[in-house]
Amino acid sequence: MLEFSSRHYGNPSSPHIMGRFAKQAVEAATASISSLLGCSSKALTFTSGATESNNIVVLGSVQPKRNQNIVICPIDHKSTLAAARELENRGIQIRRMAIDKFGRINLEHLDSIIDEKTALVSLSYVNSEIGTIQDLENIGAIVKRTPALLHIDAAQAVGKLALDIRTLGVDCVSLSAHKMFGPKGIGALYLSDAAAQRLRPLTFGGGQFRLRSGTIPTQLVVGFGVAARRLKNTDINNSWNSACLRRRMILETLDKYGIIYQLNSPKRHAVPHILNISIPGVRSETIINSLPRLCIASGSTCNSHNLEPSHVIMGIGYGEDRANSAIRFSFNADTDITHVLMGARIFAEKIQSLLKLTTGDR
Repeated sequence: MLEFSSRHYGNPSSPHIMGRFAKQAVEAATASISSLLGCSSKALTFTSGATESNNIVVLGSVQPKRNQNIVICPIDHKSTLAAARELENRGIQIRRMAIDKFGRINLEHLDSIIDEKTALVSLSYVNSEIGTIQDLENIGAIVKRTPALLHIDAAQAVGKLALDIRTLGVDCVSLSAHKMFGPKGIGALYLSDAAAQRLRPLTFGGGQFRLRSGTIPTQLVVGFGVAARRLKNTDINNSWNSACLRRRMILETLDKYGIIYQLNSPKRHAVPHILNISIPGVRSETIINSLPRLCIASGSTCNSHNLEPSHVIMGIGYGEDRANSAIRFSFNADTDITHVLMGARIFAEKIQSLLKLTTGDR
């Protein structure tokens, strides 16, 4: 990446020698990414990340004056939900799938709300907050009975689940490079032939891709390609087992310290790399602000003007108190075990002290 940020700084769309050199690097990286996904290089569009990819698919899926609808999962990433709300503001009907207490889509309900006017069915393969894996095989079978395109946000699935486009049976796949140890600010959108023809572009200009114009950031694409090559050589089963071990170590540490917690991540049909729990009586932002040494996340969206409970925790049927106390641990198979144990101990000790303060026991 440093090499293509300095020495070989040519624009890959330029015909001169530096441009051609950059183009060769982009093509090599694209081949690595397509090899990881099991698709053609021509089926990939580079974007700034899964957020933009989701927006391209959702906003570009409907045709004006055709009385179409789209179907979304209400606990998905906000880049999908916000784009759907924008369509709703434009008069497009948005239908929301029913989900169970584990975050899994109700297949019977999905079958009942999809029809010949459905342009798109969009869902996250793996939920970003609680780790739920959707039943893509049976969802795909339902969608195939209609003209609708099937889109998955696979940002949280890459490296955790096998992603072979040839067997997934989907039309659109959104990816972010930083979810697979690549650089931030670059992602990709896979499009089937049908999707490439039916989706409408949102940006116009040089026509680098049919659905997305703009100068290709060579250094980011190169980094993306390196990450894809490394990930292809990763043993997913070993990664899964290692993540299970780290997850169990965190929960065992909490049990050892007598911490009462509520498990929000499902025990089945979920990746072990995401662990979401709620600590009754302590708000998540209080925990995070009290632990500057730990990189943990909240299930809430917080800023200086408002505080919203996690739409995911609320969406699977829990109340505001549980949603406002949700904490997400996320880690990889190679996260140092000693760091996991140390972090779990620091977390448990801080929770003990915070609970004593809230109960007045000093």
